[in-house]
Amino acid sequence: MNEPAPPLLQLENVSRRLGGRAVVQALDLTLQRGQVLGLLGVNGAGKSTTLAMMAAAQQPDAGRVCIDGLDLAGHPQRARSHIGWLPERAPLWPDLNVNEHLDAAARLRGLRGADVRKRREALLERLGLQREARRLVGVLSQGQRQRVGLACALLHQPPLLVLDEPGNGLDPLQAAQLRELIRERAEAGCGVVLSTHLLPEVTAVCDRVAILHEGRLHHDAPLASGGNRVLLTLAEPVERHRIAGLEPVAAVEVLAGGRYQITLDPQRDAAALARAVVAAGWPLAGLQPAAGELEQAFLHIATQHASAAQADAA
Repeated sequence: MNEPAPPLLQLENVSRRLGGRAVVQALDLTLQRGQVLGLLGVNGAGKSTTLAMMAAAQQPDAGRVCIDGLDLAGHPQRARSHIGWLPERAPLWPDLNVNEHLDAAARLRGLRGADVRKRREALLERLGLQREARRLVGVLSQGQRQRVGLACALLHQPPLLVLDEPGNGLDPLQAAQLRELIRERAEAGCGVVLSTHLLPEVTAVCDRVAILHEGRLHHDAPLASGGNRVLLTLAEPVERHRIAGLEPVAAVEVLAGGRYQITLDPQRDAAALARAVVAAGWPLAGLQPAAGELEQAFLHIATQHASAAQADAA
């Protein structure tokens, strides 16, 4: 009888201290192939440190991290070849143009030959960066630099993606396209860990959610579906019947301040709605799935422990 395949990512009793303070404590976490895990927590909860350990950018002080069955401590180079890592502020070379930057990143990954150019051009098209291909990275906008960093993480087609605030600087359409890309990678068998401050982003794209607080894991469970409702915000009001006429829209509820609660057609997603709004020429200001139960769980953990800390101080 064949043994089951190991998890794509496994953290076993992982701890890390920084500046004499325990930032991550006794953390156990797994990720399977094809799964998208949302990692949440208030500022200082230990999210970025946890992601850096997952990506082999930092070593744990205790415990171990395994990538596809490989212990990072024992096989660091082989394990890193399985990882695509996008930190919150992607480390980019400002004096290279985008093409040069991606070629250099490919060489660092050991990629050579005509295949590099094919991958580079495919990613530039997929991420909407063709027009920026010959521009210096240092003059790009924050959203454009973020997409260059994402392209670098995807170049070697890793089975594991670790993304820290990947939506930084993206406009609503680009954010919807990013969600679409993450789901594509998961459907192709890639595992994705996504950390963001935006709960609706997690609701839109993740299968599971883990919530850290003060370096400890307080919640790890499948994400209950929030249905197919999204909150659409337009910079200028549009008549209800015109929004209802968009192909991805099944129902519309008009709210105050140029906001509309949209029920999507079951076969369409938020990215399709964003494209339809832009094609109609309407000024898209925001597009957010409902957070619902996830928001309640997050706030409960954060406020519960804040109250306990105040009681201890008293």
